[in-house]
Amino acid sequence: MGKFYRIGELAATANVSKRTIDYYTNLGLLHPERTKTNYRIYDENALRVLKLIHYYKRLHMPLDEIKKIIGAKISTNAIDGDRVKQQARQLADMMEFLELEVQDIASKLDKLDHSQREIVLKHILPHTAALSQSILVLLG
Repeated sequence: MGKFYRIGELAATANVSKRTIDYYTNLGLLHPERTKTNYRIYDENALRVLKLIHYYKRLHMPLDEIKKIIGAKISTNAIDGDRVKQQARQLADMMEFLELEVQDIASKLDKLDHSQREIVLKHILPHTAALSQSILVLLG
């Protein structure tokens, strides 16, 4: 049996406010269970969802899009061709967004001095390698 968190514990572990947990719960992004004493408890999957939300928010995605993506990821473990197509479309949309972000930052890198450029690239390079490897795995 996995670990369960009360709202305050989940908020502290995920480094968000209890109000944020409430908000995401009301939007249907988080799905708590109720104890016999009517406390909301969240499982470890809630932490995973919070990390995904944080990641997608950093990409400036609206919450309604984040909800669709997360719903597709956690709705079922069964393979569903339509669901896979939807995820592929979402991935393509994210990649298109990332391409625009890369073009934007590339134009700004030219305007930075060498040390500033090095700092920016140190943040990007590890993620670039991981993303490239993931895409290669996806493409077979």
